[in-house]
Amino acid sequence: MGKDTIKLWTCQQRIVLDTIMNNGVYHVKREYVTKKYKEVSKIFLTAYNWFVANAQNIVQRPQGAEFPIWTWADPKYVQHFDKAVILAIEVERNKAILFDSGKWNKILNLSYIPKDKKDSEGFKKELERYNITDDSEAYMSNFYPQLKSKIRKSWSRLFDENIEISGAIRAALWEIRKEWVIDIIEK
Repeated sequence: MGKDTIKLWTCQQRIVLDTIMNNGVYHVKREYVTKKYKEVSKIFLTAYNWFVANAQNIVQRPQGAEFPIWTWADPKYVQHFDKAVILAIEVERNKAILFDSGKWNKILNLSYIPKDKKDSEGFKKELERYNITDDSEAYMSNFYPQLKSKIRKSWSRLFDENIEISGAIRAALWEIRKEWVIDIIEK
């Protein structure tokens, strides 16, 4: 692996692998997300739409890519799903958007990403003043626009390498190209 490339892993349904092998490239479409997450897709789409709007400023989104493909920088974090394959991918670093998985989970939960412990404690106290026990309650409510705005603004910290929550590094790709696939692991 060269210094300008990174090795990543992702678990995908076999149809994704077939698409890559037959078409040379795979892109995620909005309809795949709504089909996969069904009744909770609105929550996922809130996070995914935010990610797309911001991540395309880091790595240009190619035509045909509507949403990112989630990968891991360490194979130990890849969950293997039934009837799926794990793809090992080697890609140019400038094609991957790297971030801390714990911060992404905060966004998926419509929660605040704190700068540090002091900031986290301050935001919790702010929620307590409103009798709110969960960040997502503030985000999803129509009664706390200032808290919702503060939560949403905090999400930009996803791309700040100096803020770490989990230490587990994820990467998003706008596409997977056939020539990037270096191994297919079937279990």
